[in-house]
Amino acid sequence: MRKKFARDFDSLSAIYEFTEGVLAAHDLGEAVRFPVHLAMEELFTNMVKYNHDSDGEIEVDVAVDAGVVTVTLTEHDVDEFDVTRPREIDTSASLGERTPGGLGLHLLQNIVDNLDYEYRDRRSRVIFTKESG
Repeated sequence: MRKKFARDFDSLSAIYEFTEGVLAAHDLGEAVRFPVHLAMEELFTNMVKYNHDSDGEIEVDVAVDAGVVTVTLTEHDVDEFDVTRPREIDTSASLGERTPGGLGLHLLQNIVDNLDYEYRDRRSRVIFTKESG
């Protein structure tokens, strides 16, 4: 299922409801639902926060096939930002010693099963999958 959302932090609850509806219809458990919601929140939040010059909606597509959830977030008229690039995060350092930024994407990269990024003609598309079981 596909739906467009306003580029606004206030859209997060509507995205959650939309995604939860798709996941619940396929009877997927919390072990899949939680990481999917977390990954979507991180990606959408970054799109709103770092592409603030764009006022276009963000398109969210959620599909489930054979227990694999595939989520695609697409935005237009934005600069390139590759979310698949490895982030050098020292998770063993104390909070005071850490450099700000990158922890959310580091977490995202570790909770989804596959993460892809496409950029062409100022269109950004992030695709991730999460398998059930």
